[in-house]
Amino acid sequence: MKKYRKRLSFRVKLLIVFGIALAVAAAILLAVYLSGFRYITCHRLNGTDVRFVGMVDKAGKLSSGRIYYPDGSHANVDRETGKIEYSSGTVYEGELSDTFEREGQGTIVFSSGDVYTGDFSADKLSGTGTYRYANGDVYVGDIVDNVKEGTGKYTYADGEVYEGGFTSDIRNGSGTMTKPDGTSFTGTYDMGIKTGQGTFRYPNGDVYEGEFYLDMRHGKGRYTWADGESYEGEFANNNINGYGTYTWTSGRASYTGYFENGKPVLVSPEPQES
Repeated sequence: MKKYRKRLSFRVKLLIVFGIALAVAAAILLAVYLSGFRYITCHRLNGTDVRFVGMVDKAGKLSSGRIYYPDGSHANVDRETGKIEYSSGTVYEGELSDTFEREGQGTIVFSSGDVYTGDFSADKLSGTGTYRYANGDVYVGDIVDNVKEGTGKYTYADGEVYEGGFTSDIRNGSGTMTKPDGTSFTGTYDMGIKTGQGTFRYPNGDVYEGEFYLDMRHGKGRYTWADGESYEGEFANNNINGYGTYTWTSGRASYTGYFENGKPVLVSPEPQES
């Protein structure tokens, strides 16, 4: 009987110690919770889930701490300052959603040295803004889901400027390109390629107005040289090819006929349709 009582006493003591430990742990957890510290998973506007470790305010809104992203990266966040410091070295300052997504107006300085100031939506560059590249290029205009989409102006570090339409970061639609040497093009682009109607001005004063295809003079158009001479007619692969009229400024009679690679091959009236 005595041996049994000793074992029972030990078990009781063990249970008491265990109970006290649980009570202390519960008190610590309660104190931590009441202090505003949280470790939670957040579902964000862009459809991803992130883990947040840090403080919440009295209303339960995320206040400051660290966010862990699905790709393994993390960021220190602070709602009061509107600042996110990413583990990559990129830093954002501006408006934030409840789950620390970039939402509204802000500025982001990328680790590459690029800087964007403008609109954000669902953590992406979306709206209108100014993107300054580390190499000196500058884009001002529409952006959708981190790419140039809509209308904007792109100024290259070497002085070249393009202003017009963009699709998926590429010149598309109507636009104007100018270069420091006086070269310019106003017309239509098809995913970065001059295609359709346009006017190309050369630095020496020559001007071509007409059709383009695959970045070349192709179709019907008019080429006027700086000295006043001109050709109006058909072009192919950047050359005078087909039927047209060449006019001199010296008083010499104009030539109307067929051309091949810029040279006349036959004097003949334009064939009549049957």
